[in-house]
Amino acid sequence: MQFEYLVCQTQYSRVTFVNGEWHGSVALNSGDWQLALDSCPDVWEYLNQVGSLGWQLVTAAQSTITTEGQTSQVSHQLFLRRERMS
Repeated sequence: MQFEYLVCQTQYSRVTFVNGEWHGSVALNSGDWQLALDSCPDVWEYLNQVGSLGWQLVTAAQSTITTEGQTSQVSHQLFLRRERMS
């Protein structure tokens, strides 16, 4: 059995990147960060969408970026897999 994987980064309950690619309908460099973020799917909507395509959540992890003792960013990574179709 072989699998394929999706690694999803979430921020503010939105799926922002999937396998390193921006997942919003508004470009990240559009000049309006909030509009770009809001154009990304909500986590639960994304999971329902890809779940219907056979993807299963394997695990989740949290990461933080800390500078000089201050947390500046928190994100979660979701790891999904499905059986590779031959």
